[in-house]
Amino acid sequence: MVLIKIDRVKNFLNFFHQLELSWQIYSILLIYIIIMLTAFVLKIEIGILLLLLLIAIFIFIYYYTNRFVSRIKMIANQLAKDIIVVNEKVYDNSVIGILLYDQDHRLSWGNSLANSIINYKNAVGQKLEDINPDLMTIIEIIDKEWQVITYNEKHYRVSHDVNSRAIYWIEFENEYNIQQQYKNNRIVYGYLLLDDFDEVVQSLDDQEASNFDADLINELNNWAQQQDIYIKRIEDDKFILLLNVKTLEKLENQKFKYFSEIREKYYARNIPISMSIGIAYSKDDKVKINRLAKEAQMNLDLALGRGGDQVVVKMDEEPARFYGGDTNPTEKRTNTRSKLVYQALINQIDQASNVIISGHKYPDMDSLSSALGIYKIATERRKLAKIIINESTFNTDIKNLLNSPQISYNLKNIFIDSETAKTYLNPKTLLILVDHHRPSLSEAEQLFVYGLNIVVIDHHRRSEEFPKQTVLTYIETTASSTSELITEFFMNVRNDSEPVNRFEATALLAGIIVDTNNFSMRTGSRTFDAASYLKSRGADTEQIQRMLQEDLLEVKKRNQLIERTEFYDSVYAITQSESGLPIDNVTAAQAADGMLSLTHVEAAFVIFQRTMTSIGISARSLGKINVQKIMESLGGGGHLSNAAAQLENITVDEAKDLLLQAINQNK
Repeated sequence: MVLIKIDRVKNFLNFFHQLELSWQIYSILLIYIIIMLTAFVLKIEIGILLLLLLIAIFIFIYYYTNRFVSRIKMIANQLAKDIIVVNEKVYDNSVIGILLYDQDHRLSWGNSLANSIINYKNAVGQKLEDINPDLMTIIEIIDKEWQVITYNEKHYRVSHDVNSRAIYWIEFENEYNIQQQYKNNRIVYGYLLLDDFDEVVQSLDDQEASNFDADLINELNNWAQQQDIYIKRIEDDKFILLLNVKTLEKLENQKFKYFSEIREKYYARNIPISMSIGIAYSKDDKVKINRLAKEAQMNLDLALGRGGDQVVVKMDEEPARFYGGDTNPTEKRTNTRSKLVYQALINQIDQASNVIISGHKYPDMDSLSSALGIYKIATERRKLAKIIINESTFNTDIKNLLNSPQISYNLKNIFIDSETAKTYLNPKTLLILVDHHRPSLSEAEQLFVYGLNIVVIDHHRRSEEFPKQTVLTYIETTASSTSELITEFFMNVRNDSEPVNRFEATALLAGIIVDTNNFSMRTGSRTFDAASYLKSRGADTEQIQRMLQEDLLEVKKRNQLIERTEFYDSVYAITQSESGLPIDNVTAAQAADGMLSLTHVEAAFVIFQRTMTSIGISARSLGKINVQKIMESLGGGGHLSNAAAQLENITVDEAKDLLLQAINQNK
């Protein structure tokens, strides 16, 4: 009997100690006992009443312990059952799909919504990759933040809890469609310019010009109506375009082929008309139309600076996208424009305290010769001038030029490195870039942060990367070389002093010869005019021939490159140097020129080791293939038929893989 009573007390105490409130009850009991003892001291009658109450509570608990404990357990069990039922209903009817998987990536459990999403019968126990490979992609998401994915052609917001091995799904199709509709309806602003419109109209009689204009406007209006585009003529050769993002995406998927088709149509009628377009849009909901208009004009200027006949599309600060540009631009240079630019250059030099001249990294003959030409102009204006060079990157041609016996001044007083150039800087220093315009390719790259006034004189197609502080820009893509542009400056000088001496004339003519591959590429009437002028000023063609003489080892390297030529898609010729064997850019360029003479070749690429950490690609084409766009995809640039790129910290084989990807992207 006593054992039964002891067991009853033990059971109660065990149950009581399982409760989270047990220590609070012990605390209350202790306080009660203290109060009761205090009552005995102060007034014994109250103490006795408190003691009797405590005894009564203990007696009640003693006799009703089992009933109390069983009642509590019954309530707890029922509550647990109710919770399980509620949880099951909540999980099954939840707007959130839940999938659980084990350490072997087998599905352990899924609620109704998740099972309907994966659409797979008897999925429990199956591996996720067997249910759908996309599930394995989801569990690679280690961030718990909700992410939008596409699964079975529908859109969901997904969160993955790695620790719990749980995937949570929320249907996002309606919201996604609303977002896409809102995105597609964002406004896009553009300018369309008819290239050479004035020249074309002037070449036609009044009736032909009127018919041509009416026919062209009708073509553009029909196209705009079909594409749901608003078009408005604001000048004889300029139009405003208003469209939405959805239409723009459609045009980009077509690569704006309509403009190539309309150009070919008019070319077949001997009317050389083409179009340049600048397009701007933003993902900012509050963007002002004035800002889009300015950005569209900048993109149009970029298209024209790259030779025209192309479309430039840009959103906010993202890289620009280029379409078209597969034809050589017509020559628009005139003596008047050259004179105006020369006068503007003189004004900028006169306002400067000193002049820093920079060519591009790894200089060629054109880069150094044009720098020497600008040095001559600056010193004629009695300005301190210096040329930034890196002698360690000189090729054989440059070394031969600088060892010429005709040099009449000390080159050590002219040439400085980029670090020394910093000591010459002040707020009135003028920085002149020749034969390039991209800061990342400049020998003066470290100087752009000083906010100097910059003049750009170049003949390469303009890229998106461009100096921000330019006070004068002279980019003529129809010129054979920058040396030709500089020579025209001297042709416009009318004073008693000698514009160029024999050495300078020889250097400038060498720059033209090298860039035109002995007048076989990118030459026009003005090229021969410039060459004739330089020859009259004493340019020594025999010395140029000696300067350009090749070492037998370099000839063997070039021939080895040509022998290693491989063909890609029949019309692309690609060769690469041996890994670890440095080759200079002149040898590579000559090899690319030689490969163009091979049967059926339209474009040639030479991949070569420049330094131990740098790979160069020299690209040439006959005009049908735009190698400039291919090289731009690799961070380079140049002309439609003559371009190059430099890649860092990769191997020759890796560079070849990147080149093939760029070719495929630009087909």
